[in-house]
Amino acid sequence: MDRRLLRLTVGSQKAGFYPAKCRIVAIVQSLRASRRHSAGCRARHRRREDCRRGGSADRIVRTDLTVPAPTVREDLIVELTEKDRQLLALMQKNAREPVASLARQLGVSRTALQERIQKLEAGGIIEGYAVRLTKAAAQNSVHCFTFAALNNKSYPDVSRRIRAMPSIQAVYAITGEWDLIIHLAADTLEKLNREVNAVNEINGVVKTASHVVMETKFNRNIYAL
Repeated sequence: MDRRLLRLTVGSQKAGFYPAKCRIVAIVQSLRASRRHSAGCRARHRRREDCRRGGSADRIVRTDLTVPAPTVREDLIVELTEKDRQLLALMQKNAREPVASLARQLGVSRTALQERIQKLEAGGIIEGYAVRLTKAAAQNSVHCFTFAALNNKSYPDVSRRIRAMPSIQAVYAITGEWDLIIHLAADTLEKLNREVNAVNEINGVVKTASHVVMETKFNRNIYAL
């Protein structure tokens, strides 16, 4: 009897088993220990083979695991605070102002302000950043505002057509006699006139009235929050 079997036999005798039963229990326990040892050796051998072939010993493929479906991120809802409103007002005046300068004006830390700007961007409050031209740079363009009355049945088609016109800068839906205010811009009066005529020819536009901009007194481009 080997040393391991002898220890198991002595332990079984101390537990109160008879000698014959002790030998049987010891043999069974010895067989189980041998099987566990063999299984461990085979696993270590497979890992060594994986390493030799260029794989990783720690990279074990589990085929019995269920991969959870990716979660769909819902649109973030950002509740604006008074600091947020002050921040957005400053950024609308100058979106390129350094974060450190904005933080000093608002009395907060630079890190906290940077995180808040990122949350406003992720939440869809800040849609993007644009360049605002001076009067000297835009002096060669001619602008006009066209009031348009529409046939309600053709409203979707009219909206689609005017969105496709690059000369149209903005469109506002209003109440009253007119349905839309259309902001158009062109290089010359001749081009602007062609664009206004193109709006009149859209199916669903009943009538229009255009007003050419003579001078822009000021333009804040700031939305009140």
